[in-house]
Amino acid sequence: RAVPGVRWHRCPPCQGGRGGTVDVDECAEATDDCHIDAICQNTPKSYKCICKPGYKGEGKQCEDIDECENDFYNGGCVHECINIPGNYRCTCYDGFMLAHDGHNCLDVDECLDNNGGCQQICVNTMGSYECQCKEGFFLSDNQHTCIHRSIEGMNCMNKDHGCAHICRETPKGGVACECRPGFELAKNQKDCKLTCNYGNGGCQHTCDDTDTGPVCGCHQKYALHSDGRTCIETCAVNNGGCDRTCKDTATGVRCSCPVGFTLQPDGKTCKDIDECLVNNGGCDHFCRNTVGSFECSCQKGYKLLTDERTCQDIDECSFERTCDHTCINYPGSFECLCHKEYSKYLTFYK
Repeated sequence: RAVPGVRWHRCPPCQGGRGGTVDVDECAEATDDCHIDAICQNTPKSYKCICKPGYKGEGKQCEDIDECENDFYNGGCVHECINIPGNYRCTCYDGFMLAHDGHNCLDVDECLDNNGGCQQICVNTMGSYECQCKEGFFLSDNQHTCIHRSIEGMNCMNKDHGCAHICRETPKGGVACECRPGFELAKNQKDCKLTCNYGNGGCQHTCDDTDTGPVCGCHQKYALHSDGRTCIETCAVNNGGCDRTCKDTATGVRCSCPVGFTLQPDGKTCKDIDECLVNNGGCDHFCRNTVGSFECSCQKGYKLLTDERTCQDIDECSFERTCDHTCINYPGSFECLCHKEYSKYLTFYK
């Protein structure tokens, strides 16, 4: 109540008392109970926990997502997928290297490095390579060195023993053929059949051993090339990764962009062309860039012609009742004049 001689003041609400509250940032003070693999977000009255990318759960408990567990997709890896906490990575079989996209695997040309270690001829193959010898020589057991064929001596050296890979002398003076690791000896006991254990069977992506030899397959985003080994992208899956138009070719997909766009260095993405940056887009006055195109416009007093680039002065004097007496047209404007016995209100229009 009012007391004479006494002035009363209204006090602000007490901090933390019944008159008001102060938010406590549990995230900053580390008093939250979020999982170690979760992110703490402060809220006005509390906080919430969100599992980090690559993890699943409600925040108080987070579990790593195994991107490789889907056998069909395999993390998008064409060879091997390795799960790591919160993420995954792709690796390739021996004889292959990881492509720039981090998922596809490309053949390594071993012959480019020191001729593959071959003494004479190196021939690159998908996922591997092989050494060959010139006429008059045959390949030694180490499959790299070439030995001159002798007229006299052991059977493996003095005649065409017929072994595709390795020739061994037998105690009885004959020969026995063997194959390099990753190959199997054929029924004729001389030829060697390739298996998926050597250079992935010559397949770029997947390989399955059959009675007739390795059969190649491709990851779901790719199609098998006519060579039966190479995998190429196809427009049938995710438009070949193209932003706009996709065309299948013998070597894979070819992306293209519509008029007004340009294909980026990645060969997939289309970027709008700002036509106004070059010669003002051909516009007489103003140029405004739009997605995939551009528009010309004119200053006041001009009109855009049908070519949609040229600006032409508007002859206001050709319109009825533009001026009471005399009208003089100017580029972009006009002027009204009065007869001597009259005075004008406005002398110039813009």
